Amino acid sequence: MSGKKSEKNSGTPEKKAADRKNIKTKQGTIVVDTENDAKENTAKENAAKENAEESPELLPFGKYGQKLSDAGFEVVALQADAAGNESIQVDPAHLIQVATFLRDQCDFDLLLSCAGVDWKTHRESVYQVYSIKASDYIILKVIAKEEHSPSLMPVWPAADWHERETYDLFGIIYDGHPNLTRILMPNDWLGHPLRKDYKLDDPRLVWNQR
Repeated sequence: MSGKKSEKNSGTPEKKAADRKNIKTKQGTIVVDTENDAKENTAKENAAKENAEESPELLPFGKYGQKLSDAGFEVVALQADAAGNESIQVDPAHLIQVATFLRDQCDFDLLLSCAGVDWKTHRESVYQVYSIKASDYIILKVIAKEEHSPSLMPVWPAADWHERETYDLFGIIYDGHPNLTRILMPNDWLGHPLRKDYKLDDPRLVWNQR
């Protein structure tokens, strides 16, 4: 009988309140003790989320983003890539000037790649550039405006085939590119296979019927 009483007593309000306090102390979590506290905390959390959405916190510039900002360029610091390389967002209208500054003032002398990303609402070019002298990388992300983006061939000629491939697969048009033609798909191919709106059951995928 004593065992049953002890088990029953362990569920008293006083004991539950003590348990909640212990949980809060040991695990470091916020424990709501009353219904009013729960409503108040929920209201605070919702208000904090709304404020965060209205005023997103800007990331601090990395080494090269800071140099660009100090030189008067409007760029946006982004989260570093998986390898920890600095990434920045560049407006297409300022891309050539930003790229020229990085080449001439920061020794970024080699463009390694240009990849495309389809976000459904827009398409984006992602350039990876390397400095042989500094042994450093920087990532440039450029959102195409109405499918158009400036070619970086005037700054880094190695952009040639990379931009052609991105055009071929994603449909981004690189203004100023001297030979923006397909490089992987046949010249008479319709559409751009890596876009999200490209259908896998498209009959054009059957080569022997083309």
